[in-house]
Amino acid sequence: AGLDPASLDLPDRWVPAAAVADLLERAAAASGREDFGLRLAELRRFSNLGPLSLVVREEPDVRSALRVLMRYEHMYNEALHVRLIERGEQVRVGVELDLPRHEARQSVELAVGVLFSLMRAFRAATWVPLYVAFRHGPPTGTTIHRRALGPVVKFGQDHDGIGIHPDDLAAPNAMAEPGLHGYAQ
Repeated sequence: AGLDPASLDLPDRWVPAAAVADLLERAAAASGREDFGLRLAELRRFSNLGPLSLVVREEPDVRSALRVLMRYEHMYNEALHVRLIERGEQVRVGVELDLPRHEARQSVELAVGVLFSLMRAFRAATWVPLYVAFRHGPPTGTTIHRRALGPVVKFGQDHDGIGIHPDDLAAPNAMAEPGLHGYAQ
């Protein structure tokens, strides 16, 4: 994929999104795991966002935490765009990648999986979205998708992302400590 393996150990090293997408697709093909990107998402930690994680963690509510993620998304991935679309009784937290769609399945599943994990961290470990949507078709087996994302996974949709209730945006960020917000800013 054109990446220097030695540079991958450097936590703040910029790695081109297109090269990572290529690597993820190759790894999925070589391993025979259609759910490779989602499996990686399960292993990600909040700290993988780097210094931004300190600010996001201390935002007082879910809406402000998502806004910080969207405002600074260019700092952790030049191809990833998170969109918040509010429509009545449903909010879409959409994921868009500036990559050719046929080359991005693993990257999309990784991004949606990480976003799902963030939402769970903001709300609570028992939080369940209205749905998790993928544009691509279903894998041969959906066991990992159901384990990682819950029972509301839909494939062949018109967007990639997570559907949430409007109340989720106003909910307090479960990770935040009010006394640290000013320091994080």
